[in-house]
Amino acid sequence: VVPTPHGTLDPDALDQTLTGLNGPLLVAATAGTTDAGLIDPLPQIAARCADHDARLHVDAAYGAGLLFSDRHRTRLTGLDAADTVTLDLHKLGWQPVAAGLLAVRDARDLTPLRQRADYLNADDDTEAGLPDLLGRSLRTTRRPDVLKLAVTLKTLGRTGLGTLVDQVCAHARQFADLVDAHPDFELHAQPVISTVLFRPTGATDTTVAAVRRALLTDGRAVLGRARLDGRLWLKATLLNPTTGPDDLAALLHL
Repeated sequence: VVPTPHGTLDPDALDQTLTGLNGPLLVAATAGTTDAGLIDPLPQIAARCADHDARLHVDAAYGAGLLFSDRHRTRLTGLDAADTVTLDLHKLGWQPVAAGLLAVRDARDLTPLRQRADYLNADDDTEAGLPDLLGRSLRTTRRPDVLKLAVTLKTLGRTGLGTLVDQVCAHARQFADLVDAHPDFELHAQPVISTVLFRPTGATDTTVAAVRRALLTDGRAVLGRARLDGRLWLKATLLNPTTGPDDLAALLHL
C-alpha cells in the first residue's frame, strides 16, 4: 500500500515502492474515490508503470462516466494507458446497480473465461444455437443488465449522457458554494466530480453521525458518510439531473 497523504496516489512514492519490488507487478489506481471522488494522476502513474514494466489497472467505477462529457472527459486523461479498467455505470450512467463492466486492452486477458464445462457450454448445444454465458461474463447467473445499458446508449448517445454528467457536476459545485457561503456549515473541499463533503460547523463526530441517521430514519434525506482528515463528514453525492437550486437549499435547511 502506497501512502496517499493528500488522498491521491503520489507518482514519486509509487516509483520508490516499485523500485523495491521483484516479480510481476500490478498497480491499481483510482479514478473517482468513494469518499471524495478524487482522481489519481493517471498520466504520471502510467509512465511509472511503463518504467517498471508493471501492469496498470484503473478502478474507474465512479469516474468513468466523465468520458461521456466533452467538458469533463479530460480529467481522465491517461485512462487509455491502463491494461484493465472497471466501470460501475449505476453511478454516472444511470443504470441498475449490477451494471458493472470490466474493460481489457488485450482480449487475451479474458482467456480464463474460455474454460470449458460440459454442463454449461456443451459444443453441440452451442452449435445448435443455444447461448451460454461462459466467455461473456464472470458470473453465469448474472442478469442481462447490459441490455439496459445498450438501450440507454442507443436512446441518449454519448452526447445525451454527457449532458446529464455535466448537470450533476454543476449541481455539486452549486451545492458546495451554498455550503461554503453558509456560516453554520463547513465545506471539506470543492468537488472533483459530483460528491460534496460537509459538516455542521463546530459539531462533534458523534453529532454528525446522529444527524445523518436522523435524516435517514425520518426519510428526509439520504446522505453518506466519510472519514477524512481525522473527522467525520456528511457526504452528498449528486446524481439526479433534475435536482434544482431549491432542492439544494432545502437540504441545508434540513
